Amino acid sequence: MNKKRNIRVFMSLICIALLSLILLYNTELVDISSKVKANIVDSIKTVKVTEERSKIECKNLSITVRMPKLYCDNKNAERYINSFIRNNINSYINHKRQDIELQNNKQKTNILLEYNLAFQSKDVINIVIVKETKSGKNKFSTNKESYVFDLKTGQRIYIDNLLGEDENYKELIKSYINKTIDENKIDIDKNLVIIDKETNFIIVDGGLSIILDQNKDGKMREYEFKVPYDVFNNKVKSINTKNIIANVDTQTITQNNKYINSILNIPIIISSNKDIDKELNYKIRKDIMDFYNKVYESAKNYFDNVDVSKDKFVANVDYEVKKNSDDILSIKVTYHQYSGGAHEDYEDISYNIDMRSGKILKLSDLFKPNSDYIKVINNEIRRQIEELVKNNKEYEGIYQFESIEKDNKFYIEDNNIVIYFDLYKIAPFAAGIPEFKINNSIISHMLKEEYLEILK
Repeated sequence: MNKKRNIRVFMSLICIALLSLILLYNTELVDISSKVKANIVDSIKTVKVTEERSKIECKNLSITVRMPKLYCDNKNAERYINSFIRNNINSYINHKRQDIELQNNKQKTNILLEYNLAFQSKDVINIVIVKETKSGKNKFSTNKESYVFDLKTGQRIYIDNLLGEDENYKELIKSYINKTIDENKIDIDKNLVIIDKETNFIIVDGGLSIILDQNKDGKMREYEFKVPYDVFNNKVKSINTKNIIANVDTQTITQNNKYINSILNIPIIISSNKDIDKELNYKIRKDIMDFYNKVYESAKNYFDNVDVSKDKFVANVDYEVKKNSDDILSIKVTYHQYSGGAHEDYEDISYNIDMRSGKILKLSDLFKPNSDYIKVINNEIRRQIEELVKNNKEYEGIYQFESIEKDNKFYIEDNNIVIYFDLYKIAPFAAGIPEFKINNSIISHMLKEEYLEILK
């Protein structure tokens, strides 16, 4: 009897132990399941990219568009990135349409605009816009424009944002590309391999794909070189761009009448201060419309009073956002005008805006009273010109520089003040609009306190 009781007790203990193990196992399963679920949720990308399809048909031109549209948690970044991509694609379409209209090209041109999602992480996205153009029967070309964005801020990431820790990254890339050209006997002019902030690049596995365009036999050709990360002395640095202070959208006005063919891309500033926005947008729009009206009246007067067969006048306006952070919005507006002759005329006008007050800054506003910033900047420009001539004798005698003006034209980019000059001001037309970057380290001792942090 005692033996049977002992067996029952023993079996009960085993059952209790098994039940405990099952409960513990189930608890562990629930815990593991929760962890896995949490990891899955954490790893889900918070970015979604859809597309908007459209087709544009006009005289001898057909454009099929697959426009990327991005959705992310940061709605300011989302809006800024989508506006940037949309504005660039629409500007390309309008200028292509204008080219067809002005050239009176009877050949049919078909263009496919689509995109590739080259790279995506939690904080970075790389979208490549691919343009495939077919003209006539045998002319076919493909062009890529790569845009890398910081999803935390909406800012565009340039190549120096990635490789800035390597002060000589430009030379490292150039040297690697030149070596690749020699080894593979690629027919490309190595003297025209230029690496700078604006270099077109795509993030690929293990490195960067550098895209270079060169004119070959009157045709633009695109070359692509993969540069592995181990070429560089330092690791690719973590991205740390600054928050935007304003969204910049575009209002596009097109005109094509018997006098003039015109594309006006007008920047529209959208910030948290609506009064400042209203005043700035009125000022910039008025400047652009005054330019258009002046060219239009000149064209009308010419065609109404001169009995000659001549192409229409052209008046185009485009813009670039050069800085959008640290309370500074710097927008460079380019005015293009053509009224016959050997070449077009163009001029850059910059709006360097302190968004705290809405004030459009002059160069002298940045510096302390009585500081000799003109002399310091003059010396730096002379040094840069000497360096240009030293590296390329073709520049010898090109620049006739004497001095900047007190309120010389400039824009702000990163930690640089960029001084520039109108056509013919210090160099012939072929030199374009000469620009000289004046780094913060050269002028910081003369800057007003409120602009020291802005240019760091």
